[in-house]
Amino acid sequence: MSTGIDIEFVRQAYRKMTDEELVRVATQDAHGLTDEALQVVKEEVQRRKLDSNIVKGVEAQNRSYSIGDIDKLRGIIQKRDCPVCQNATENLNATMTGEVVSFIFMTQYKKKIKVACAGCLDKANNAALIKMAVLGWWGIPWGIVRTIQSIILNINSKKTNHEATPNNFLRSFVLSNVGQLETYKDNKEKIQQIISE
Repeated sequence: MSTGIDIEFVRQAYRKMTDEELVRVATQDAHGLTDEALQVVKEEVQRRKLDSNIVKGVEAQNRSYSIGDIDKLRGIIQKRDCPVCQNATENLNATMTGEVVSFIFMTQYKKKIKVACAGCLDKANNAALIKMAVLGWWGIPWGIVRTIQSIILNINSKKTNHEATPNNFLRSFVLSNVGQLETYKDNKEKIQQIISE
């Protein structure tokens, strides 16, 4: 059954990519590709003789995961050194930070999942709270609204930083990076780089 895409056009587009661009697409942006496009990506990875684990990353982004599957991948992250303080004795977890910066009629609101040890996660939430206290309120009308939302987000996120078990933010991070984690699960340095971003 045809999906209506010109597969030769797709093939040529992937061939024009550099190796770095192809690896990024295959490990981070392959979710939702059609079966034909997935096949083209796999063929191009093989044609260039790139790491065969990249194909695992492509496939990983296009399958369903159980909590058990997510927790297996989470284990790859949790035992790494903290990307902030390099602490190697404490299991890593994750938090969501929310930051608001406002300038009269413009308000910028961004949320980010951060992976680190509990102490560094607390520092990340505190830094976001301080930044908002100084820069968040000044936008009309969204500065005040977004600042309040972000304060609540940071306080609630901070409550999960010291949980002995992995929290849902860490599971969300795993799902967001499943292609890279499947591709590089045996490469400690690359995993460290992924959690440091």
